[in-house]
Amino acid sequence: MAEVAVGRRERKKARTRQAIADAALELFLERGFDQVTVKDVAEAADVSMSGLFKHFPTKESLVFDLEGDIRAGLVAAVRDRPRGTPVLQALRAWQLDRADAADAEPRTAAFRDLVTGTPALADHARRMWLRYERELAKAIEQAGPDAPGAGIAARALARFVLDRAQFWHRGELDAAFALLAGGWPAPELDIPPHAPAEPPSAPARPPGLRERKKAQTRQAITRAALELFAEHGYDDVGVRQIADVAGTSPATLFAYFPDGKASLVFPGDRADNAAALARAVHHRRAGQSVLRAIHDHMAERGPFKQDPTPGERRVLDLVRATPELSDYALRSWTTAQDALTTAITEEAALPADDTTARLLARYVLQIPDLATAADDARHALDVITELLERGWPACLRS
Repeated sequence: MAEVAVGRRERKKARTRQAIADAALELFLERGFDQVTVKDVAEAADVSMSGLFKHFPTKESLVFDLEGDIRAGLVAAVRDRPRGTPVLQALRAWQLDRADAADAEPRTAAFRDLVTGTPALADHARRMWLRYERELAKAIEQAGPDAPGAGIAARALARFVLDRAQFWHRGELDAAFALLAGGWPAPELDIPPHAPAEPPSAPARPPGLRERKKAQTRQAITRAALELFAEHGYDDVGVRQIADVAGTSPATLFAYFPDGKASLVFPGDRADNAAALARAVHHRRAGQSVLRAIHDHMAERGPFKQDPTPGERRVLDLVRATPELSDYALRSWTTAQDALTTAITEEAALPADDTTARLLARYVLQIPDLATAADDARHALDVITELLERGWPACLRS
């Protein structure tokens, strides 16, 4: 009798939870996330505020009501797969099931627009998938070979499998899993490198007084920011404080660094970084794959540099310890995706819209972020490059 009562109670709780989630999604899609209050949702679902918060601790969690089910199903796809079934085959089946369910739901496109168009939801989704990534990485590592680099390879594989997992297009799945299982086929090795002709550059002239003054102001702002961040911590320093120490105004600071406080730690120009990556691909050595050219380019920069100066090391430590800076660094790398994809397709004589080349560009640009979780960033670069060259689990075998 007690078991019947417990079952009835659980079913009632599930119905209430579903009613709240349905009411919330309907209101959010109709009015927008920011225009709906939690009280509006509670009234629409005919529950009290306290009753709503028993099921959903935050407003954002109302949108992701299946988070627990997804996490459990994702890990189970690896741990409970049939004997002899490769890990990637099991994960591909999980992705296909999700894609089929999304295709069957008429509100999928509207839901995607809601999440991507609402900063609070996009941030919640990012953190949610990061939690999935960690748990999936553990399951993959346990299922794979016990070899040096297995942990970072599993983390990278989990990241790539889940990359935009909630918004996969069916056509991308086969290309993604073929790349992760078999590695980049390197068609460019059959074609001589052909660096595009560059227009002749004008003779360099010494910077004038105005340019020198601008460079000095920019350096003073960056120096003041890094000193304050080192002394007080990133979160406890404001833009006005940085401007005061640098002897300038907040308006001038934003004129030099329009992306705000985080960009003060990364003074380089994103467009220049993207162009440098593309040049590394176009000017690769004869017989060198584009993946190895990217590896060698990255190895001399950022967290992969072998002998960083004390100042560079302080910056790296600051980035690792500050989520906002880690996110900014990842965005800075991934803005180069279009330029890098174009360079890869040109060198490999592939169509401009080749899916595998685009996926390769997207994956390699996440290596610096993945390396922040590793004790040895350069080793992580080597392991993940090997993963993208040979596929998993072949990358872990001698």
